[in-house]
Amino acid sequence: MKKYITVAALLTAGTAFVNAGYSVTLDETYYTNPAAWVYVWTGQGENNNWETGLNWNYYQNTTDGEPSSAAGQKPVNSDPAFIGYTFEYKDGVQVLTAVADSITVTTPTWLGGSGRVFLGSNVTLVGSNNGFSNGQSITYNFGDFSGTSKISMGAFWMQPGATVNFAGTVLMTSDVFSYDVFTSTNMAQIDGTWDASSVSVTDANGNLLTYTTDAANFGKAGYYWIEGTGERDSAYTVSLKAVAVPEPSAFGLLAGIGALALVASRRRRR
Repeated sequence: MKKYITVAALLTAGTAFVNAGYSVTLDETYYTNPAAWVYVWTGQGENNNWETGLNWNYYQNTTDGEPSSAAGQKPVNSDPAFIGYTFEYKDGVQVLTAVADSITVTTPTWLGGSGRVFLGSNVTLVGSNNGFSNGQSITYNFGDFSGTSKISMGAFWMQPGATVNFAGTVLMTSDVFSYDVFTSTNMAQIDGTWDASSVSVTDANGNLLTYTTDAANFGKAGYYWIEGTGERDSAYTVSLKAVAVPEPSAFGLLAGIGALALVASRRRRR
């Protein structure tokens, strides 16, 4: 029988992962905003720099069965970028499947734009002096959160008006879930917004959890949230956390304990 989880237990518990690959079927929604291409990391450049065109292939539309070399080009603000995926074109359908390959990508100074970045199972985005700029919105999709992918930075700026969205699917295999999506050794500015409302979290009993930004709900069963830990001008970590809905048997146990306590109290009064 599962135990009722306290906040203290949540903060010290490990993370249970579902070790399964996941795939994305491309459609016209990936080639819009307003005329984006789809970029897929190849790692064929002389370094691991995001801005080296040789590290990317690109696809212009849903009918492309073969990639074009992105030499001299790189993803721009509106383009979806896939890192740690393999491409397959079958029966007129484009499918990108995440792999567990260890990949480290050095990002631009300003992590640009309003696009979407899809990370495979073991991808690390790194930088030493980076930031999200005022007014920008960008989405990082962690797939099924089954690996070790993360954004790992040195000095970092989160400017006012910046919004960083996290997306993906979590299938919990234990009562608690915790995943570090972002770390910085020196958070020089913390004025933007972290948002994980696009993540879908389901516990082992099939319950869909509710996203909350209210600190009063942090640690409560049935919720998931984004939690920042640290201070300005020091190390900072952003984590996705969740607590499963207790099983019905757990509710029954708690009710039974309450009833026994009530009976014992009445006996003492007599």
